[in-house]
Amino acid sequence: MRASFTVPGLSGWIGRRVRVWSSALPRPPVPSPRVERVARAIWAELRAAPHEAGPRLAAALRSARTLGSKERPVAGDLLLGLIRHERALARLDPDPFTAWLRLAREGVPDLEDPPDAYAIATSLPDWLAAEWWERLGPEAALALAVRLAGRAPVQLRVLRDPVELPVPHLREGATITLQARVNLDLVPAYREGRVEVQDAHSQRVVERAFPGEGARVLDLCAGAGGKSLALAALGARVQAWDTRPRALAELQRRAGRAGLRVEVGPPRGRYDLVLVDAPCSGTGVLRRHPENRWKLVWPVDVQRRLLRSAFQLSDRVVYATCALTLRENERVAEAEGEVVRSETLWPVDGGGEGFFVAELTQKVHPQG
Repeated sequence: MRASFTVPGLSGWIGRRVRVWSSALPRPPVPSPRVERVARAIWAELRAAPHEAGPRLAAALRSARTLGSKERPVAGDLLLGLIRHERALARLDPDPFTAWLRLAREGVPDLEDPPDAYAIATSLPDWLAAEWWERLGPEAALALAVRLAGRAPVQLRVLRDPVELPVPHLREGATITLQARVNLDLVPAYREGRVEVQDAHSQRVVERAFPGEGARVLDLCAGAGGKSLALAALGARVQAWDTRPRALAELQRRAGRAGLRVEVGPPRGRYDLVLVDAPCSGTGVLRRHPENRWKLVWPVDVQRRLLRSAFQLSDRVVYATCALTLRENERVAEAEGEVVRSETLWPVDGGGEGFFVAELTQKVHPQG
């Protein structure tokens, strides 16, 4: 794996010699003593239970009564940055928190690239970083590392017009990208079910899957129902199912708010299409969930089992993940079905997160 190179076309870095290991390292703002003190305590709590980092971080910030309303986002950004860059920070100090403060005060040092520079830049396992480097090429791979180091945008899907929002936003068709932070619970368009939170690339998965108005669709791993709601808004007759009752209850609440009909219940009969938005590593949504780095799993057996179940319910299956690994995507799809078409949506392609989507038909096995 090459470690450093000249990037001829990457905006902002033209003609510069780029250090790969530090390419995604920002210079964070210097925190106030109070923010630093609270963040250190939360960091210790997160490291004690890394598999629960996401909910623990949110809960700890809510309960940090010594922080003001403007300090909580600063502490949150500091902690998320630590998670995103933990492996790169280890080059500066054995304690990532101390290294992060050093970056804030001194900037990024100019250190030579080690052999595993890109893995360090992304804070990912060596084999996964090598796969991305090979698939994307140096320039796009480096751009991806930079993109994953930032905050994911809040994007909405328009379910019903008209939509008025109190913050600057960009609308492209049914997708709205917010350009400022806002409490959506206070926004009438959200409370009235005119918009729903849904990533732009997740919306593209829905558009690839939509089989036509009036078609009967099963969302087999529906979760809280973002894709179910989008399919229903397009005119499909949607049934949603998931093994998590709490997620289905949230789906029903969201459907009621949006005025959309989504049937909830276990699969029965045949469907025009089954959408399998399978459990996965979550490597495509590291901007939104950087803590996924601390709990990487590759549930290939579960993914293949879900596809086999889907083919018992429909001749047409759409398989999707928010992962960016060949082992979870192309190899699973090709093992269980005939791939009609497939697409990987990278975070460097537009404003969305990373997704894979494939339209499959049932594999025909030769007669023995």
